[in-house]
Amino acid sequence: MVKPGVGAMTESEKTIFIKEHKTGVLSLMDGDRPYSVPLEHYFDGKSLHIIISSRENQRKVNCIKNNANACYVIYDSRRDNPEIVSKRLRCRSVIIEGKVSLYFKDMKKGNEVKKVQMLRLDIENIGNWICPRQVCDWRNPWYAKHPELI
Repeated sequence: MVKPGVGAMTESEKTIFIKEHKTGVLSLMDGDRPYSVPLEHYFDGKSLHIIISSRENQRKVNCIKNNANACYVIYDSRRDNPEIVSKRLRCRSVIIEGKVSLYFKDMKKGNEVKKVQMLRLDIENIGNWICPRQVCDWRNPWYAKHPELI
């Protein structure tokens, strides 16, 4: 089970963070191998909803059919989003654990109605982390500062 990290977010902060961010990384199990894929999500306050391709033999779909356990990570990084530095925000992340299921939804495209395959991640636990440092040297990656570690 995921545990909150140093400087954990409140329930309200976690909800706002998930709603404000539209992308994350879904991790599934493909037999004994991990499989992760970046996706866009919609959060309804209880579950995450994600549109996926309807192609046959899709790896995501096969993984879900064999093991419904999933993890979805959403994060902010000063390196990826330097604007959070000017807003004085810290690096932070949420790690969502739960069960995924597949379903179809009708989508209108012009005069046509198409079935779209979706997945729903029913949230069982939300772990989170906020960087404890108010200020950090975000411009230099750790491996540049500590080449002896590589």
